[in-house]
Amino acid sequence: MLVDFLQLTVAGLSQGSVYALLAVGLIATYTVRHVVNIAQGDYAMLAGLGSVSMIAAGVPMLPAIVLAIITVTLASVLIERLIIARVKNLTTLVSIILTLGVSTLMQACMLLAWGAEGRRLPFFPGIDLNLGGVSVRSQEVWMLAALVVVGGGTLLFYEKTKYGKALRAVAEQPVAARIVGISPAVASMVAFGIAGLVGAVAGVVSAPLYLATWSAGLLLGLKGFVAAVLGGLTSFRAAIIGALLLGVLEQYVAGYIASGLKDGVAFLVLILVLVIRPAGLVLRQSAARV
Repeated sequence: MLVDFLQLTVAGLSQGSVYALLAVGLIATYTVRHVVNIAQGDYAMLAGLGSVSMIAAGVPMLPAIVLAIITVTLASVLIERLIIARVKNLTTLVSIILTLGVSTLMQACMLLAWGAEGRRLPFFPGIDLNLGGVSVRSQEVWMLAALVVVGGGTLLFYEKTKYGKALRAVAEQPVAARIVGISPAVASMVAFGIAGLVGAVAGVVSAPLYLATWSAGLLLGLKGFVAAVLGGLTSFRAAIIGALLLGVLEQYVAGYIASGLKDGVAFLVLILVLVIRPAGLVLRQSAARV
């Protein structure tokens, strides 16, 4: 019984690490432009499918993954320049509707390019572990490591570097940011580039375990959004913790109750958070020094 509990916990943490990366990408754009990017999950699927195709075409695995991540990062910046930046008076509600349209367009393109069949990347190099009867697959370690390196790196960039603080200053005081020489246009491009990067990383590290499909991005992105809401759409730390808890809770529900209820957990959590604690897991409001 204990082994089953620990096994579900390990699976939940690895799944939650993907949600956490997507939540980091969502917060990266929201804290700069107050844009809720519903297409965040589609970045993951695009990177997964793209890397699978390049490997099938004969490109070695590592260059294929790197090229897929770079391509999705540039695509995110291009979406910002061609669509997001051209909308005047962009409110949060408008951004949700707009990026939902972008998500639908991306899904249609992926369906045309790759068809409806899911694709899977080969497993990354590594050794599966068995700790007291609990199996820890090497790919799960890669997923958690990606969260630590990429998610943690993004958190440190935004909270500890002057460039990251400058990005957040654009959303808080756009006029003052212009006066001191911070370009809102450049800040928005950088934020979307970061969102594309972390979304692509989430897609490639999860593709060996979970199929990359044209339609999976929206649901995946919404789960990342729930984790971001747990962080009040501003706190990277709270969103990461919330995402890991969400992944574990999903696995417990699937293992002990019914697997069909798994995808409903995130939205039940969202409803409860919005009703009980709209500020999310953030314990206090913090003022960022810029």
